[in-house]
Amino acid sequence: MKAVLLDMDGVLVDVRGSYRRAITETVAHFAGEGPTPEQIQAKKDAGGFNNDWVLSEAFVREAGVAEADAPFEAIKDRFNQIYQGTKYDGLIATEPPAIQTSTLEDLVQRYKLALVTGRPEADALWTLRRFEWHGHIPVVVGMDRQAGREKPDPYGLELALADLGVEAEEAVYAGDTVDDMRAAVAAGCVAVGVVPPGLDVLEHGRTLMGAGARVVLSTPDTLPALLATFDSGDTSE
Repeated sequence: MKAVLLDMDGVLVDVRGSYRRAITETVAHFAGEGPTPEQIQAKKDAGGFNNDWVLSEAFVREAGVAEADAPFEAIKDRFNQIYQGTKYDGLIATEPPAIQTSTLEDLVQRYKLALVTGRPEADALWTLRRFEWHGHIPVVVGMDRQAGREKPDPYGLELALADLGVEAEEAVYAGDTVDDMRAAVAAGCVAVGVVPPGLDVLEHGRTLMGAGARVVLSTPDTLPALLATFDSGDTSE
């Protein structure tokens, strides 16, 4: 392996109290009641909802609220107000890390690193700077560069591979959702599933394996050890 491509939400950052909460509060604003964490996860596991603005709209429509009463742009604006706040003082500022900085320091010593995320690039860069990770991850492919071709489309991963100058078979993509795994497989990368904080390791692990993960980790902090087995050719464990 020469490169490690990383998702942000659920891999680098715990988003249970930020993105997931923003979905619930946004839907509740327009529909009177928001989805439960289990309902949100069920949609994610079904695939096709990498974009949380789109997911929020889906819940609003399922609640019977017409587009005329809650246009997509209004849903998106409400979500951003909750999540971003004013100059990043919203829920984004409360996110705890899901990975140790020492893990990224270890990885960057041996591999080229890139971030491929569904977040707007400005949000992703702000979060990287907040945790002082921006020096470890020089390539960032956010929503803006993906031109509407978001995961499970492999386009974002392909952009990152081109930026790094690495072939797909020389890279792993670590993500926490079905769409992440499908994008990795479609790009030709090694798909590594990461169970995000708060989910059952065995249950969600089976979901990720079913979507194409070669291996599933209970924490991203074991990535260096996993990659060492790939490098040595010993994948027996």
